[in-house]
Amino acid sequence: MPSTPRVFIIRHGETEWSLNGRHTGTTELPLTANGESRIRATGKALVGDDRLIVPGHLAHIYVSPRKRAQRTLELLDIGCRERMPWQDPQTSEAKTPLDVKTNAKVQITEDIREWDYGDYEGKTSKQIAEERERDGTEKWDIWRDGCPGGE
Repeated sequence: MPSTPRVFIIRHGETEWSLNGRHTGTTELPLTANGESRIRATGKALVGDDRLIVPGHLAHIYVSPRKRAQRTLELLDIGCRERMPWQDPQTSEAKTPLDVKTNAKVQITEDIREWDYGDYEGKTSKQIAEERERDGTEKWDIWRDGCPGGE
């Protein structure tokens, strides 16, 4: 009997801005050391033949063009046969047969990129609220108002 297709959505690890509550969309920020550590722990807990995410069952892997999302995928240790599209073939290590856990190809796609915060990029919700109050604009609702200069 065929299994039901499943979708796993994994958010990137912690960055300095996410740690401080700053809205992050298009700005490239690295993961913090704690963010990397927590993603490694998440991979150990969730990825494996006896875990929730069985690499051999993966058909597709999609990742945002943001480096923090790509680093998160690397740290999960899914064991892709091919190098990640962003890795330099001259400097990245080749996989041994024991390292390969999935044949799923990794595709970088803008379709799952982070929200574009425009003028609100790097600001906290409190800073945005104060700014809007000074301008005489009603309380910010991202779904209703979007972001000036962004989405």
